[in-house]
Amino acid sequence: MQQLSPQDAWFLYSDSARFRQAYVSAYAFAPVDGTSRPPTRDEIARWVEDHATLPDLRRRLVRTPLDLGRPYWVQDPDFDVANQVSFYGPLSWDGLRGFLAALASTPMDDGRPLWELHVVDRVDEVPGTSGPVTVVAIKIHHCAADGVAGAQAITALFGGDVADVEPTDTRRGRVPSDLELVARAVAGIPRGIAQLVAAARTAKEKRRAQLSERETASYPLPPQRRTPTSLDGPVGSARVHEVEVFSLAEMQEIKARIGEVTVNDLILTIVGGALRAYLVEQGEVPGGSLAASVPMTVRGTQPTSDSNNQFVMTVVGLNSDIADPVARARAVRAAVLGERNRMSVPAEAAVLAVDFVLPGWMFRVARALEQRCGTPSDGDSEGGRPFNTFVTSVPRRATPLRLVDMTAVAGFGTTNLDGTGTSHSVRSTGDVLALNITADPALLTDSRRYAELIRKSYTELRDAAFSTA
Repeated sequence: MQQLSPQDAWFLYSDSARFRQAYVSAYAFAPVDGTSRPPTRDEIARWVEDHATLPDLRRRLVRTPLDLGRPYWVQDPDFDVANQVSFYGPLSWDGLRGFLAALASTPMDDGRPLWELHVVDRVDEVPGTSGPVTVVAIKIHHCAADGVAGAQAITALFGGDVADVEPTDTRRGRVPSDLELVARAVAGIPRGIAQLVAAARTAKEKRRAQLSERETASYPLPPQRRTPTSLDGPVGSARVHEVEVFSLAEMQEIKARIGEVTVNDLILTIVGGALRAYLVEQGEVPGGSLAASVPMTVRGTQPTSDSNNQFVMTVVGLNSDIADPVARARAVRAAVLGERNRMSVPAEAAVLAVDFVLPGWMFRVARALEQRCGTPSDGDSEGGRPFNTFVTSVPRRATPLRLVDMTAVAGFGTTNLDGTGTSHSVRSTGDVLALNITADPALLTDSRRYAELIRKSYTELRDAAFSTA
């Protein structure tokens, strides 16, 4: 039995209809030889059952009554793969995108392991594929895994044959009684009070150290206030999902032509150009450069961390006010390097560490008081968060994904909206690089047009790069 870390508990407590703290990764699978039949539902169910041996896939939460203390992970004594997998009939590509958007808005049952597998038997006209495909969408709650840990779970499920799966301990766990959980919470009250006082003191000390460091800083600082736009919020509960697919090989060629940039830099460049173009078309000219919140992993730098989420959020200026896409890409590269340099400064990195989270009941009370007083949530006010959108990095996957006799030929998915009206995630499978858009349709009112502008922004960058001597 292991208690949730403070950072993981934050993702659990902050989950709401407006901010679902879960993400969906979907993969299109096609027969290896292109001619064999797709597997049956029973064959897929057996494959998942044989591969779902990773201990993290078999654990579930046990919450203390009234959320008096942080929940615990236990190995689920009633684990059954059948409870984790759902099957659906054929869908069109448009229907699938609507399905994924709805899936991103649906709460998860924390009485079961916090992952779900949704299998759509047949989907036609998926970009980057030829012929009908089987789509598998895996939904994971953020308190259970960040992007890196989620990729490890996906590799365990689809990374090879049963013979390739390493044996793991699949013993059934014991669920502690409510009395035991309450006793633990009550016994922990003195320590919790001490932690709260220490966390408040530490937060002030960290902030003072950061400000002191910045007085003589030789590293660049990220944007301190965001350029306000109509896409920033407040965010509602509805979601829409769009996808634009590119050739990874061509993206690599663009990178080589520009020099000293990464594919991640190019994605940020494309997003910055498209966001500005969309706002201008809506009659809204941004008063400055837009900025993006970008996750940066800290795995390997925190060897003692027990958190499932080991990353910090950086803020990268998109330099969207630079018209020349090549110059914008180079400016984005400089901004990314600036954030990496900043995160290497202990006083800067320490401010982002989550050392303490209020117990769930106090978290709910604070939220209720905030709503009653009309105080805007983080990200809803102009001065709240200094970014306009969220963009993930291109995942590095060396292991091909398989499902029975099929292989993954394309990947896409959704991200959560945490104080932003739009977010972007990237999936790379073979030569197919998919740039995914998740948005609140009340804010991004024409998501299809925005996706077209993503394509246009890419084309402008490609043409400018290829004309570079």
